[in-house]
Amino acid sequence: MSSAVQELHPYLINPSTWVFDDPTTNLHREAFVSGISEMISEIVRAKGIDGSGGITIQFSQEPFEGCDAVLDWVRPGDPDRHFERDSAAWNRSGNWYRGEVNGTIMEGWLCPALGKYFSERPMRIAVKITHLREGVDPIWNPAPGTMTTRFVQAPE
Repeated sequence: MSSAVQELHPYLINPSTWVFDDPTTNLHREAFVSGISEMISEIVRAKGIDGSGGITIQFSQEPFEGCDAVLDWVRPGDPDRHFERDSAAWNRSGNWYRGEVNGTIMEGWLCPALGKYFSERPMRIAVKITHLREGVDPIWNPAPGTMTTRFVQAPE
């Protein structure tokens, strides 16, 4: 498994839900839900980041310099709630992670989109959130007819 630092550029779809687009994986408006948006918002708030136009999230299965939180795998998700037939067995129902975020233990669910970034279940995920990198537009507007994927839809 690679421990390379990967990067996404989430943006708010409503006052409390972060989503991201990733044309390299065809994910469009993929939502962070069930505790993960709250973790992101807490880090953004604590760091004084203006996330209104989007943010940069770097993540890796190994802690790296400057990471804001390290989340440890807790348990698989509920297969009756979020079953994804095309995902690897370890990831069909997503995965729950827990870690300390700004002094508070928080827990959240990462959906089967996790399998687009890791070939095996990461037992640990390190995260760093910064201002949106200059020149990055976080919103992908796929051309008509482009096949996109969405595991979880955010409330609008």
